[in-house]
Amino acid sequence: MKPSSVKLFLGCVFSILLYCSSCVDDVDFDRLDEVVLTPRLDADLLFFTVNYTSLINEEIINNQIILRDTTQLNFLDDEVTQENLVEVEITYRATNSFNQSITNRSIFLSENGVIQYEIIFPVSGSNSGEPVVTEFTETVTQQELQSIRNSIQLANEVIIDAGTLPQTGELNLQSKAIYSLEFSDL
Repeated sequence: MKPSSVKLFLGCVFSILLYCSSCVDDVDFDRLDEVVLTPRLDADLLFFTVNYTSLINEEIINNQIILRDTTQLNFLDDEVTQENLVEVEITYRATNSFNQSITNRSIFLSENGVIQYEIIFPVSGSNSGEPVVTEFTETVTQQELQSIRNSIQLANEVIIDAGTLPQTGELNLQSKAIYSLEFSDL
């Protein structure tokens, strides 16, 4: 026998042995209704940078400068998401080199602009001009979830006390949401 024929023969024998020794558990399709899928989806929400020169021409109201950015949350308008959403975790990471603390306010709005859910947290200021990182996480539980389901926009406000406007520095804010879904009716 030629060496290539021996290899082919041994390969066939090995394949037959592997096939014969393989086992498969019986699959009970009657229990399909017990299957629950729980995907987690990450979505970037807001990313922006504000430096001190962008504050110069802003309007001062009640001794505060409020910088506002609004984004659409179109994925929340999806019927599958609406029906299967079980939790939302929103995380923020703010890097601030301004010499003062800042307040961040995120507002989830309905189609008519009515506030559905609000998140407010302080962002630490820098004493030395070196960037200071503030991280904040908000978990929206089952009881509060209808507020998020009713939202189609996210408005984010950076609130700065205008009495002592920063002369140097910048604020970098990043946020994302992790949406937990549950599919049990397969």
